[in-house]
Amino acid sequence: MRHLAIVILALLLIPSGAQALTLLGGDRALVDAPISDDVVVSGGTVTVRAPVDSLTAVGGTVTVDAPVAGDVIAAGGTLIVNGDVGGKVLAAGGEIELNGNATNALVMGGTVRIGRDAVIERDAVISAGEVVNEGSVLRNLTVSGATFSNTGTAGNVTFEEQQEPDTALPGLFAVLSAIGFLILGLLLVRLLPGPFTAVVREVEKSPVVLTVLGFVAILVTAILLLIVAVTIIGLPVALVGGLLFLVALMISSLFVAYALGDVIASRTGWKPGPMAIFVLGFVILQILTFIPLLGALVQVVAVSLGYGGLLYALRSAWPPGAGRGAT
Repeated sequence: MRHLAIVILALLLIPSGAQALTLLGGDRALVDAPISDDVVVSGGTVTVRAPVDSLTAVGGTVTVDAPVAGDVIAAGGTLIVNGDVGGKVLAAGGEIELNGNATNALVMGGTVRIGRDAVIERDAVISAGEVVNEGSVLRNLTVSGATFSNTGTAGNVTFEEQQEPDTALPGLFAVLSAIGFLILGLLLVRLLPGPFTAVVREVEKSPVVLTVLGFVAILVTAILLLIVAVTIIGLPVALVGGLLFLVALMISSLFVAYALGDVIASRTGWKPGPMAIFVLGFVILQILTFIPLLGALVQVVAVSLGYGGLLYALRSAWPPGAGRGAT
């Protein structure tokens, strides 16, 4: 289940100012000439018709019709990979088709199909509502989905059937909750641009380190609050601290959403305002969190990373204030 974290961190870890990187964007982004470079592209429609070294793509529709020497990392509404991929395919989207060859495939979506001419040389891990395998997976095919049709071949097949929810209320609540957090994030960006940006800078600076530290810090904070709450004297302190802790957890993923949107916008040369950057990152992050079963891991990574960034921003702001108090 680690591949959802990779999807988020892969976009955050693209080094700014790297020379071995080609950045493309626009409503209709097209690669129609060979590029001996790592390509990062986003747009309403993304089409790759010429070979590239590696591909990171985000768009409404992403179509890869040419060979990719390395990895393909993609997120969008419709993803179609027709060309051969020398590395692995990491993909999240609504409808996904793999019609070319690849080394490994880690795929999450509404509908996922491995075409009859596709060959996955090692393993394929798929989570989707509907999964169809018409191709060949030479080692392990692991599927989590509501329906699974396997007319192709695989060395070893593991299928876990997803249970449909009894009512639509959980889904409705999730959508309303997402809208509420979107509004909250926009208010924070608008009313507290300085503190919000300070946390985002920490998130973008060291995402892997802060994810680990943030996760550990969440556990430590929860344990300390429980210890303090045991005593009668410490109970009020624990209640106030607990409320602040819950607020920090609730807003942590908002910093990650902005950082994600900022990275994507900067890599494609798009220069929107802060509000649009936040909306872009928030929508992509929500697409990942709504993926069945595996979406929980995205939430854990986003909250841990955001919480770690928040703590680091507070730590950076603390010494100047302490120094003025001492004088």
